[in-house]
Order: sequence, then C-alpha cells, then structure tokens
Amino acid sequence: MQKLNKWLLNNVFGVSLYLAISSLLFQFANFYNLDFNGLVTWIHSFFNFSYANFDFFRIDIFNVEIYLDERSFVTWCYLDLVFYILFLIAAIVYNFSKYKELKVLKFCFSLMFLFSILSIMFQLHRLVFDFENTSLLSIVYFAKAIFMFYVCYFYLMTWKSQRVYIDTEKMSLPDFKTFTLKRAEWYQRLLHYLLDMFLILCIFSKYIFEFYFGALIESLSDMVGERFAASIVFFIFSTFYFLVFEGFFKSTPAKYLSQTSVVNLKNEAVSFANILGRTLCRRIPFDVFSFFGKIGWHDSLAYSTVANHEKEPSKYKSIYIVYIILLIVLFLYKFAEEFRLF
Repeated sequence: MQKLNKWLLNNVFGVSLYLAISSLLFQFANFYNLDFNGLVTWIHSFFNFSYANFDFFRIDIFNVEIYLDERSFVTWCYLDLVFYILFLIAAIVYNFSKYKELKVLKFCFSLMFLFSILSIMFQLHRLVFDFENTSLLSIVYFAKAIFMFYVCYFYLMTWKSQRVYIDTEKMSLPDFKTFTLKRAEWYQRLLHYLLDMFLILCIFSKYIFEFYFGALIESLSDMVGERFAASIVFFIFSTFYFLVFEGFFKSTPAKYLSQTSVVNLKNEAVSFANILGRTLCRRIPFDVFSFFGKIGWHDSLAYSTVANHEKEPSKYKSIYIVYIILLIVLFLYKFAEEFRLF
C-alpha cells in the first residue's frame, strides 16, 4: 500500500490527466452508442472511470439534442462534459503552476469521490439483491469503484493535512476568546450555499427518476403530500452530502474552490458531533440568512465555523474566467432557445 501511495503522490498530474481525457473519450463513445463486444467490452469495463453523472431534473436547458442521422437523434446532458473539461483544465493548470494550483483539482476529485461512493452502493446493491444475475463484469465494476474511492480519498486526505490557516490575531468573537483564525466572509458563505445546493440537486435529482426511488417517492407523496415528500427527500440527500464531505475532509466542493474549511470555535479538533450539529442546524428555517450577521446559526450552535486557508495569488484565474463566461453564454443560449426568445 505504501508503494501505491507513493506512486499516487508522484503522479497526481498523470492520474488527473488520465481521468479527464479517458472520461471525455468514453463519454463520446457512450454518446454515439458504439457497439462494445468482446475485448472492447473488457477494455471499457477496466479503463472507464467516468463516474460523474449530473442530471438537473432532466430539464431541457441542460440538454442538447444531436442528430445522428436525418431520422434519429439523442438527448445528452452537457453538464458531465462541462465537468470533465474543467477537470482537464485543472490538471493542465496544476502541471504548469509547478504543482501549486490545487483548488479546482480538489473540487474535481471531491466530486469523483462522492460519485465513487454512489457507484459502490449501487454495485453492492446489485451483488446482494440480484446475485443470480451477477457476472464477472459486475465484480470488476465493484472493485473499480472501490479503487476510485481510495484514490480520491487518499488525495483529499493528503491535501487536508497540508492546510495552513490564516491567523488574524483578533478576538472578533467574544464568546470564543481563544479563536483567532480568519473566518470566511459572508459572501463566501453565500457562494458556498448556492454552489453546494446546485451540486446536490445535480447529483441526486437523477435518483428521483430511478424505479425504486421513484416508487418510494410516489408512495411518500400519497402519505404526506408532494411538497412534504420533496422536503424529506431533499433532507436525506443534503444530509448525506454534508456528512460525507465535512465528516471526512471538513470541507465541501464549494469550500475547496474558496480554499476554506470547517474548524472548531474552541481551537479543538473538529469532531463528528460538530459536523452532525452543523448539518442538522442547516434545517433551521432561514438559517442561510443568519450569516449576514456576525456568526451564523449552524456555526454558533455547533461550535464551529469556516476559516480561510493561506493561499498564493493565482496566475491562471483568467483561464477559469474565460471558461465560466463561455458556460454562461451557453446557458443563456439554451435558456433563450427553451423559452423561444429568438
């Protein structure tokens, strides 16, 4: 295991580049419905790590229709492609920055980590409840998901151990006199909330359309009403999301981008009780607006907050800004097309 860990540390760029490029290639292969037979099937099974599957309620704004011929076309959610292109850009920037620019790469690996967990759960369900139809390929998929989980977990835990926080030497919180770290600003917290909520909806909304989850949600709606059922489902998915990320890494994908993470207000190690308290307190109505004050409710009630890491000025912001502008233009075009504004 030590040899594998050493190899992974020495090949962050290579691993990232492979995951991004191979995922893009396999995305196009799946898109064009290429016929996988024999050896090609095994190659696809072993080397395809394109676990990301974003699906924002399958709404048309995030879908494109591409015609394969005059009579047939396929509908494709372009959010997966957006993610893998971002992954590729992050890997290249990481290499050109001499292994210093990590925040977007951490963001990508954190999402791959979550998708690997979901893949493990899915494959495990198939192995346990559909064992009669289990094939060798199913075992390969399960082992591959575990391997992907370990790779992402190892990288994220390694980078977690390298965090250095900014010490302000100011007692801005009188109730916690030993706390001296620089807390994230209110606008950072707002951006965390918006991006994390968007990712939760993108990642988990697809399960609403799955047979088992769809039947469960329909039954729940009949019992408690559609609106309350939706609240329960969102509570389950969002709780899982925050417990996984803040429980393991004290950070969420959005916090990786802003280079912040959860810390204890008493300068102690962040416990799982702190994380669980934060997660449950997020259910308090209007909790998000409490951060316009001095300290938010799910911070103060759980004796935790979000602090900034020390960071070097980025030389590659313009690359990401251009990419974001292109995505905004694409979204506006799809929005105008959907609502027939031109």
